[in-house]
Amino acid sequence: MSSNILARADALMQRRRQSNGDADDVPVLTDAIDPESDIPVLLDAEPGAKSHAGNGLDDEMLDLVAHELARRVHERLAAELPAIVANTVRDFLAEPEIRALLNPRD
Repeated sequence: MSSNILARADALMQRRRQSNGDADDVPVLTDAIDPESDIPVLLDAEPGAKSHAGNGLDDEMLDLVAHELARRVHERLAAELPAIVANTVRDFLAEPEIRALLNPRD
């Protein structure tokens, strides 16, 4: 997940560099937690920015989209997490060093 956050941060910085000729302008990023899913999100904290009218979506619509995406990610993680944990435990227990620790000694 952290690579996704870093990719979003990089894309935001690239977008800001292209739209602004001012090299001293550094984007401010804030970490936030979606209250419905406890999933961290990365937000562009632009002072005074209240509307996303440039992309044709108002703040309410963006909020609905964000919540729906968070809900779907949460559902997908909940469905796949047991298999991820089982595979991780299996792989961990299959490591020779761990097997040697767990096998009874004579």
